[in-house]
Parts: sequence; C-alpha cells; structure tokens
Amino acid sequence: MIKRLIVAAIAVVFFVLQFNLNGASALELDQETLTITLNDAGESVTLTSEQATEGQKLFVANCTKCHLQGKTKTNNNVSLGLGDLAKAEPPRDNLLALIDYLEHPTSYDGEDDLSEFHPNVSRPDIFPELRNLTEDDVYNVAAYMLVAPRLDERWGGTIYF
Repeated sequence: MIKRLIVAAIAVVFFVLQFNLNGASALELDQETLTITLNDAGESVTLTSEQATEGQKLFVANCTKCHLQGKTKTNNNVSLGLGDLAKAEPPRDNLLALIDYLEHPTSYDGEDDLSEFHPNVSRPDIFPELRNLTEDDVYNVAAYMLVAPRLDERWGGTIYF
C-alpha cells in the first residue's frame, strides 16, 4: 500500500513538473524596442509588453492571411515594412496614421477608398471577423506593426526569396 502511494506521489510530481509553471504571457522586450513613433510630428510613445503581445496575437489572427511576416500577398510592390509605410500617401509609418488606415483604408497613393476591399473596423458588415475589435485592439495591432520590423529582420519586403 505504501509502495503504491510513493509511486503515485512520484508520478504526480513528474506530471506537474511537465507543465511550464512560470510561462511568459507577454513578449519581454526592452524599452527601446517598444518605443515607436506616435504621429507625423515625430512624437513617440512607449508600449507595454502586454500591448505588443496582444497586437501580435490580433495581427496573426486577423491579418496574416494577406500579410504574413509583413508582406502583402495581393500586391507584392507594397509591404508593411517601415520604408514602404513611409512612402505611402499619406505616410503610414506612425501609430496614429496606421490606426486611421485600419479604420479608413485608402490606396497606397491615398486616392482611392478601399473600405469595401481591405478589412477595416468601419465595415463590420463586410468584414465580420473584425466586428469585435475594440479601439484598444486596433491601437495594439497598429503598434505591433511598428514594432515587428525590430523583431524580425525579414518583416516586409517581397514575397519572393
């Protein structure tokens, strides 16, 4: 009887140790990596690790169908790399500009309204997968898009290798 109890106790300890007891729930990034450009005036904002992590989760869930690793499958000439975002009209290389784009998408040259073609939070009737995104969610996705190039040197660019 005692032998079975000891074996059972050892088995329980073994199985409990298989679980990661102190797993990280957020990306652990330094302040420099988490500091991004806020607006056209060049002001900056520092994100929390939780905001970056949440933005990454939402980006993966909602955007990677077309923008895997910051590339654009539907138009290989335009990526989510900081260089391409800066050349857009209006420039989209800051947090407020990306939030505006996610709410009211326009073509790269700013001439055409893409709200019926590009997923956005203003048209939940067309893009129901974005229906439940809050303002904080949109903020975090846009913020992640500005942090991602610092985390992955292949972010943006061409889909052809």
